[in-house]
Amino acid sequence: MAGALALSAVTAGSNLGGLHAPASQTKLIVIGLAVAFAFFGIVAVRSTANELARATSHASIAAASTTKMLCLLVGYVVVFLGTLGLLTISLQQLLIGGALTGVIIGIAAQQPLTNLFAGLVLLIARPIAVGQSVCIHSGALGGPLEGSVIEMGLIYTTFSTDHGILHIPNSALLNAALRASTTANAATTPADQVSDPPDKPTMQGLGGQSQTPNPHH
Repeated sequence: MAGALALSAVTAGSNLGGLHAPASQTKLIVIGLAVAFAFFGIVAVRSTANELARATSHASIAAASTTKMLCLLVGYVVVFLGTLGLLTISLQQLLIGGALTGVIIGIAAQQPLTNLFAGLVLLIARPIAVGQSVCIHSGALGGPLEGSVIEMGLIYTTFSTDHGILHIPNSALLNAALRASTTANAATTPADQVSDPPDKPTMQGLGGQSQTPNPHH
């Protein structure tokens, strides 16, 4: 439903001339259609990502999380470019024309972009995966943290800890030392496998006293 509404908005506004339309009323209509396309497009992207993650969850939880992250990334880029197309704003004009605006936006988006690229690095390197128990060694996060990975997103990675749900920025994870536990249980040490020596057999002697048999007899 959201995808159909987004497609209708982009179809209706594609021939109106964008922000270069001569009439002010037409410009307002274009802006309204662009906002509607962006909203319904984001809703459609998130819905599609959840459906794809649900479809691939039978393979593994890690595959479902990776599929969802890639779908969100590609979908958001398409929505962003489509919104610029409706407004007839070229990407080159946006990057070159507004130098001051670009600097302000760059400073404001520095942390989200850092987390975004850190999330892509974590996706490619895969030091951790959904479902693993992880110990995070990072002074910036206040010492070692332990929890299970329940979701890996574009900006945050979500952990389930003893104190509740914890959302950690991807850039903090990329700068931390991660120790992920294996799926198999740890093997017991030889000392744990050694059982107590069996008690020596005893015989009931005269007078009701227990005696240990002499092996030489």
